[in-house]
Amino acid sequence: MPTRHVRIESRIFINKPIEQVWAQFKCVDAYSQWNTLFDIEKFPTQVGQQINVDLYDENGKVKIQMQPVVLSLENYHLEWEGKLYVNGLFNGRHQFIFQSLDENTTELIQAEDFKGLLIPFLNRAVIQPTLLNFRKMNVSFKTYVETYNLDSNPCLDTIDEKK
Repeated sequence: MPTRHVRIESRIFINKPIEQVWAQFKCVDAYSQWNTLFDIEKFPTQVGQQINVDLYDENGKVKIQMQPVVLSLENYHLEWEGKLYVNGLFNGRHQFIFQSLDENTTELIQAEDFKGLLIPFLNRAVIQPTLLNFRKMNVSFKTYVETYNLDSNPCLDTIDEKK
């Protein structure tokens, strides 16, 4: 059976400068206030790092714990890959890409490339619900970033507001 590939993607515009949006995304201590999809213990610091990710169900309970490996970590871009048991069975490459559209508008692109032998069997049960969860998380993050008092957030102390 040939390996299959499916890409899902959700985009949203956030009415804040990219520096503020990225800094807020990196602030894992605040995830409980907006992140409906997952939690990570600590924001990654280097490519190749294995991180602990807890994925939530619709009730906010931990559904799956995984340890993906960071593939890309640049300003405004985080990418990791996880797998189900063995490589090639069901792999997911998750991307968060932030793009500055102008000085006060940022686009968040959250995407995942699924590959593996189980793709045809997991489309309805895993992949379609994941896309809905991406959309839900993106809206929650947008609302949080646009309404949160950034001046009182300790994670944002290093932002140069003049950028």
